[in-house]
Amino acid sequence: MYHLKPVLTNDACEVPSCMYVLKPVCSFSFDRAQLAGTTVDPLSAGIDHLLKKAESDELRMLAERQQRVLQQLAELKNELLSMRTELKLNTKAPATQPSTPLKSKAELKAEPINHTFLQDFVVNASPSYVPYSLLALKNLWKDRLNLQVECFTHSTVPKLTEEALNFQNAILSTSTTANKLPQIKVTLIWKNVGTYTEMITSPTSYVPICGEVNILRYLSRCGPSEFNYEQQDNVVEADSILDACYLLLNKQNVKQRQQILRTLGAKLGKTDGFGGNEMSLCDIAFTSAVKQVQRTIAKEINPNMAKCIGRVSAVVGM
Repeated sequence: MYHLKPVLTNDACEVPSCMYVLKPVCSFSFDRAQLAGTTVDPLSAGIDHLLKKAESDELRMLAERQQRVLQQLAELKNELLSMRTELKLNTKAPATQPSTPLKSKAELKAEPINHTFLQDFVVNASPSYVPYSLLALKNLWKDRLNLQVECFTHSTVPKLTEEALNFQNAILSTSTTANKLPQIKVTLIWKNVGTYTEMITSPTSYVPICGEVNILRYLSRCGPSEFNYEQQDNVVEADSILDACYLLLNKQNVKQRQQILRTLGAKLGKTDGFGGNEMSLCDIAFTSAVKQVQRTIAKEINPNMAKCIGRVSAVVGM
């Protein structure tokens, strides 16, 4: 290989006197003869010592903290054991029962309607997806609550469909038989909102309740108590059916709608309705949803479903 002459020599460099003299940074003094056979650096050894000391301090603090936590857990366990002894609770406690027993619709009494819950509201609905449940509730509650409906057409809707016109004529011609009933004013506006029917109770805040099924849930809570499905004994099953009706109406895929309809058909079985012999909120929601999307699922409607729809339409005038 080519030999290169040394660049630096062992000759000491002369430092000019005009420069500032800096003290040595490393103050360790060691004998090079003693370290001739080893590669240990005193600076590295000092750093290792400091790290080991810091690590031991952290481990000690962590152990003390863990001991305090274990002591607190032991005290908490003793307190719970003493509370269980005082209350005479067994390890296998029986399941708690609801404070108020749920009743069937036949056992519910017609309680006076709380007027503080009655609030006028606006409904935005598409003429292609008519909210038949409003007509059903108006006819079903005609002896207990007056739903006074007014209809308007938004400027974005050039013409109402035949279904919307028939629904509008039916709901405007229906009147209550009793006088001095509690009243809710409903303003129905035909608007291009698709399947998501909107209910607005406060025009200033504009927080809509979306979906016809959810509007039914809201009205069942503030309407006559004997029609409130949440006070009946099958509230979990009723909520499941209402959710399925919501999906049946809002799913755009035809195969998904057919699958949901088959699920509802299995829940209906061979009974006259989802509430048995009584008219229920699930029957109204199911009938309204099927009538709105009937064109896409007509082949999947079995005879018992058709019988249930016909029964609801005849009773509540849908």
